[in-house]
Amino acid sequence: MSLGNNIKKYRHDLGITQEELAGILCLTSQAVSKWESGAGMPDVTQIVPLAKALNVSTDALFGMGSESYDRCFAKKVCFEADSLRDAGESVGGALAAVEFLEQKCEEDMFNYGIMTRYVQAIAHMSRFVNENNVYYEGLLKDNQKGWRRMVKTAENRAMQVIRYSDEKELADKCHYALGWLYWHTKEYEKGRQHIDELPSIKCNMLQETLLPYYKYIEVDHGMDGWHEQVRDNYQNFIRAINKQIVYAAESMMWTCPLNEVEENIIWGFSVMDSFMENDKMKALCQGFYRETSKFLIAAYLRNNQPKEAANEWKRLLAKIDEYVCFCQKIRSCDKSEVIQEFGQKAADNMEHYTREWIDGKLQFMLGQLKSWSDEKIFTEFEKQI
Repeated sequence: MSLGNNIKKYRHDLGITQEELAGILCLTSQAVSKWESGAGMPDVTQIVPLAKALNVSTDALFGMGSESYDRCFAKKVCFEADSLRDAGESVGGALAAVEFLEQKCEEDMFNYGIMTRYVQAIAHMSRFVNENNVYYEGLLKDNQKGWRRMVKTAENRAMQVIRYSDEKELADKCHYALGWLYWHTKEYEKGRQHIDELPSIKCNMLQETLLPYYKYIEVDHGMDGWHEQVRDNYQNFIRAINKQIVYAAESMMWTCPLNEVEENIIWGFSVMDSFMENDKMKALCQGFYRETSKFLIAAYLRNNQPKEAANEWKRLLAKIDEYVCFCQKIRSCDKSEVIQEFGQKAADNMEHYTREWIDGKLQFMLGQLKSWSDEKIFTEFEKQI
């Protein structure tokens, strides 16, 4: 919302007229009318008195309250950005996503959801800028000034989210993204400061353990609320475990002997397969499963074993086909019932998980595998799939 719209909104909330607001500020009603219509702006000296007159903070007056941003728009923008990131080759996709999000941030300056995804996109892109990283491909090598500007913009937007958004989840995402960004820019002390702000599982006194019981005593929830909260808890725990499996697989693919990579990933698959025995957990495993399989295939290719890589690819495709059919069946059900049974995150995943969508992801994956492999080995792999 614009400043003028915010002034009008908060004036209406107080139930006062333009004339009454003008009287409090010792101004004419025409001045207030111009502010609200966008034809004029308050002088900087009038901002604090105006906020006090409207009984709001100056942050809220400028639309810097988390309740003011359009979450549906942010969700749509983030999905489009992810699609750009995962289209074509990795470096170009990462840059395209950042440029798209930069444009959207300018269009909706106080949308915390979009700002957070911009910070995450810069953190993702940093792996391609860090010359000591295995993914380095010379991105922005000749435009270091532009890269520093992007980093500074990401820092500023992250701080805006952390300081002014009331949503801890967004703040945590920014801290997490900055932790990765500073790893790649070698500003390790800065990175550790953000890591220290993140929650840790080393203490098992988690809010999730208690939430089901408090859901149970709420009049509108009862036992149904207890079951929903337990489901959400399992899904969140599973996402955290799966992320660790993927990150370990990625690092080991680049640094460890093949037998160690296989042992770790096959164990990881067994964990995820166990989770997916429960239909409500499938959506929270599919992306992690695909990524983990990708790193096993890459390990086979990097160790000159195209046949084993092809076998793993075919096994992955069978797993994906099974899930595509599952999602197709779920999409035929009433959407509100799906959300109630599976939860919002799982419902969103299954809504987007179409054959067309996953085929695009698989093409992107093949491009990554090709860039990590010897050309002859990859050609042999392609023949077998």
